[in-house]
Amino acid sequence: MTDPNSKFVIRRHTPVRTVVLRTATGLVGLFALYVVFEFGRYSAGFDRAGASQEHARLEQVIAALKGQIQELHAQIAQLQTLQAGAAREHQEVSQEIATLQTQIDRDRQDLAVYRGVIAPGSSGSSLQVQQMHITAGDGANHFVAHLILMQGGKPDATVSGDVSVRITGEQKGEAALVDALGSGAKGTVSFRYYQAVDYQIALPDGFQPAVVQVTLRDSRKNATATTQNFPWRVDVQP
Repeated sequence: MTDPNSKFVIRRHTPVRTVVLRTATGLVGLFALYVVFEFGRYSAGFDRAGASQEHARLEQVIAALKGQIQELHAQIAQLQTLQAGAAREHQEVSQEIATLQTQIDRDRQDLAVYRGVIAPGSSGSSLQVQQMHITAGDGANHFVAHLILMQGGKPDATVSGDVSVRITGEQKGEAALVDALGSGAKGTVSFRYYQAVDYQIALPDGFQPAVVQVTLRDSRKNATATTQNFPWRVDVQP
């Protein structure tokens, strides 16, 4: 039985033929646009095949350049390694030269000691520094002066005297002096042939040492004081 309140709905369906025609028309339009686009590029002188070849050539050039860059990076790393090795060798050679120079200075001073023992001078003996070298101390700006003292003449008796050690140099652009034994202090020695003594040196911050002055005062009557100067050089520890 039909419901008197119900309504009929009429729907229109697009025929399949119409849909196919519309789709075909759209595709033809797109193809036409592509043809026009390609024709425009061709008219403007664009060569697609040539562009593809040029693109391939550029890709090869880029690959070759990347290979050269990698090779250059490898060469740079090799040069840096060689440079580091050369710097280490230079440092080692410099240390060896400094050690040899220190040894030469010691040998020269030792030779002077032997000459003084084998061929002493006049009987009017006096105190002399036959050997002096400096080593690093325990703390910063601390050093030790190692002295070997001998009689300048024939060692026929015990000699005694006073020793003072001073370091001259610069501080803040001006000449300065540091007394190793303290202001006005002196060290006392007494020996016949030779005596080895060590004196501690504490330099103030900013002080640039240049020369070590060793003054010896013979305690005998009418004896004169003798001052010997040595260049400041710290021995390289083995």
